[in-house]
Amino acid sequence: MAKKIFLIFISSLIAAAFLCFPAAADDQQYGPKALLIDMADVIPAENEPELLQKITSAVEKTGFSIIVSSTNDIGSPKTDARTVAYADDLYEEYCGKDTDGILLLINCDTEYDYISTSGVCINYFSDYRIELILDSIFDDLVAHRFTKAAETFVKKAEYYYDQGKANHQQEILGQEVDLYDFSAAFIRLMFFTGFAALIVSVSIYSYYASHYKLQAPTTQNYMLKDSLYFTRKNDVFIGNITTRIYSPRSSSSGGGHSSGHSHHSSTHHSSSGGRHGGGGRHR
Repeated sequence: MAKKIFLIFISSLIAAAFLCFPAAADDQQYGPKALLIDMADVIPAENEPELLQKITSAVEKTGFSIIVSSTNDIGSPKTDARTVAYADDLYEEYCGKDTDGILLLINCDTEYDYISTSGVCINYFSDYRIELILDSIFDDLVAHRFTKAAETFVKKAEYYYDQGKANHQQEILGQEVDLYDFSAAFIRLMFFTGFAALIVSVSIYSYYASHYKLQAPTTQNYMLKDSLYFTRKNDVFIGNITTRIYSPRSSSSGGGHSSGHSHHSSTHHSSSGGRHGGGGRHR
């Protein structure tokens, strides 16, 4: 009997091990990757090893997948939305859905270059930070200095990893400055002030309640005998008329709307299956 139980136990361990192997394989498949996918052949062959080494160092430091890619054909239609979908799909093809990573697409087809983010990188690379990255590589992209643009992109990815998740809004003298939320601070102040007032009120009440005996008031203390008289009066209402006028409020026409976003936020969207952030710019 004991031998049979032992065999069942060993069989269960072996089955559990086989079930764990696919998950481990998936983790290895979609681990952090350093990739240079130069389909448009914009990086000279002699520059590729050094650029790939810089990407690899950044991946080892950040734990993010970092991809520098280029293309001569994004497919159809030749629109900005198609570029976004192309970049997101390219990232998911090599790194999986909702993994932590960032991709630069050097778009030699429509010249709308795009940065796609995924996973935790959506929080690290806010809309504001992506705009700063595009600022830093824009002149090199226009001048077709693609190797330098790619190297700057990788360097900026490391820089913002060191800065931490984006919780800033503005820039003063080249430095990001914390956004101070006055409304939240006022609410916190009112909460603590009210709490302190409650503690003080309870303390004062407890002090006087312990030193003085309160007596319940009676009518004998305040009323003289035979000094209270009652009278009765009736009011008759003939009717009640209420007039209501409906006045519809005018609403703005048009099917679309535009809204701004704070610099420390990240606009995100869904691709074929994953969630991405990002931003792009025309040359």
